[in-house]
Amino acid sequence: MKKIQSRIVCTAGSLMLVFGVAGNTLAQNSHAQHGSAPAAGAQQHAGGGHDMMKTMDEMHQKMSSMPMTGDHDHDFAMMMRSHHQAGVDMARAELEKGKDANLKQMAKKIVSDQTKEIKKLDDWLAKHQASGK
Repeated sequence: MKKIQSRIVCTAGSLMLVFGVAGNTLAQNSHAQHGSAPAAGAQQHAGGGHDMMKTMDEMHQKMSSMPMTGDHDHDFAMMMRSHHQAGVDMARAELEKGKDANLKQMAKKIVSDQTKEIKKLDDWLAKHQASGK
């Protein structure tokens, strides 16, 4: 039974990866055909969520350009710090421009919780140099 479950999970993961890559390629080709291909590393976003998409783009750029040390713990802490900072930035945008009271309350909690997590990650990084392993 576990072998079957493992195969299902593996197959599902492979399909998501294939369709995700194919969908991304299709979307990029579609933009290129219409003469609106975004510049390398940048995406064009319309509408009111532009600042949140800009935050996500910046986070992805920063995280994808981070040199990995080979120390899983150190690399995890660096990447999660950037991830949490983007969450804080997006939550602040919601607080500034959002209208829904429930989402604004959630955004306040995200700012508070993830700011604490960032502090913990910063403290850990300050005490632990990457070992290269």
